[in-house]
Amino acid sequence: MCKIVAIILGNRVNDDGTITKIQEERLEMALEIEKEFNPDYFILTGGSPNKKAGISEAEGMYNYLVEKGFNKDKLIKEEDSLTTVQNAEFSVPIAAKLGADIIIVCSSGYHFADPQYHAIDAFLNETNKLNIRLMIYTK
Repeated sequence: MCKIVAIILGNRVNDDGTITKIQEERLEMALEIEKEFNPDYFILTGGSPNKKAGISEAEGMYNYLVEKGFNKDKLIKEEDSLTTVQNAEFSVPIAAKLGADIIIVCSSGYHFADPQYHAIDAFLNETNKLNIRLMIYTK
């Protein structure tokens, strides 16, 4: 049986520590992923580029999903990354340690399409090193 790990990419948190509309849309997609694919784990990836917020992007996502009734045991926070490339570099090895055969990366459509972020290339680079299948989930 394949082990699936979903990685939800962060977005800068508001100054008051709340998540942005962009992040809320990504987390709603995470809820869809849970229903459709039932991943074994979700890695919430994003550090603290906004020091005023007092929390990391991953912590903001964690709080949102727990408030929606998400199973805490399936949530893992990766709070060191500050770029999309670092999201891949830091999260894919965590997924590999969890035994992932498939990684589902979830983000906004523009995030995957805009070449300045290198999102798809970054995740392909990391998953290819470990022979893990990559899926992209967006709207």
